Amino acid sequence: MTGENAGSHFIRLFDNSMPSTSQHPIYISVIGGDRDHTTPEGLEIAEEIGRLVAMNDCILVNGGMGGTMERAAKGAKSAGGTTIGILSTTDRNQANAYIDYAIPTPLGFVRNVLVANASDAVIALPGKWGTSNELSFAMMAGVPVVALQGWEVNLRNDNGQAQYSEVTYARDAAEAVDLAIKLALQWRQ
Repeated sequence: MTGENAGSHFIRLFDNSMPSTSQHPIYISVIGGDRDHTTPEGLEIAEEIGRLVAMNDCILVNGGMGGTMERAAKGAKSAGGTTIGILSTTDRNQANAYIDYAIPTPLGFVRNVLVANASDAVIALPGKWGTSNELSFAMMAGVPVVALQGWEVNLRNDNGQAQYSEVTYARDAAEAVDLAIKLALQWRQ
């Protein structure tokens, strides 16, 4: 890509401003626990979210490995979708079988900032510290976050009083994807 739009895919890493219109599809990151930090129900929900992301012609982005990441990508692929995995390792072969575009990095968990910033919205499923980290990076960047099952973001002001962040809560997979798309479109304006 050349000209004034060159590098525009990466502008949010440094500047949260977005052009008012975009010819690109919506990118939705689905974050949640790896193989050791999820439940069978969480995996089913991740797969349903991935399927719905693809059915709505959105691109699924995640960490490209196992657990929630693998099942969300599996769901997207079952509906003919496109998946991007931003890996925590330099070995592209570590990506799960449902990732179309594996992006290897030497960053370990620092790659979480890329997962959060590579999308127009984030859907957060239960996880542990890595998921919490991705959630934080998305919130700091102003990327809309939809939480499902288990994430209550409770920030406190200087007086110790609870102040809730701008996280949107969904009851199920369909509502999470619907809200993520609506928030992504608003955020792009």
